Amino acid sequence: MDRIEQSRERALQYHQSGFHCAEAVSLAIMEMYGQGEEPDRARAASAFGAGLGRCKQDVCGGLAGGVLALGLLYGRTRPDQDWGKAARLAAELRNRFVQRYLTTNCGSLLAVFGPQENMMRCKQLSGEVAGILAEILEEENRR
Repeated sequence: MDRIEQSRERALQYHQSGFHCAEAVSLAIMEMYGQGEEPDRARAASAFGAGLGRCKQDVCGGLAGGVLALGLLYGRTRPDQDWGKAARLAAELRNRFVQRYLTTNCGSLLAVFGPQENMMRCKQLSGEVAGILAEILEEENRR
């Protein structure tokens, strides 16, 4: 199993274990591409779940979790450092997300599903977003 598929599977497993979309994606990506374990990774993603703070009216938590992981991987720690790579990869993730799902809005993504199906869709979407981001990271690593 390659890292892309492993990222998908880990996000599904994290979601199944009780983490929400943003946490599942960020944890899976950081496990596959980050260094070491940091308990703050899940904490940092917690408020992004269900369309930011459970409002289901803003950006998909899975997408937000992916962007958070990119910040952890490529973000800056001082204002004099460049943040171009993190921004470029975040824009690419957003573009591929919109290309696939036509929106980044949590509520719009879930509108066609009933309450019971929403949780299954979020789990599936978490795996898909982790896979998309893993593809981007693999492409970046080949540069």
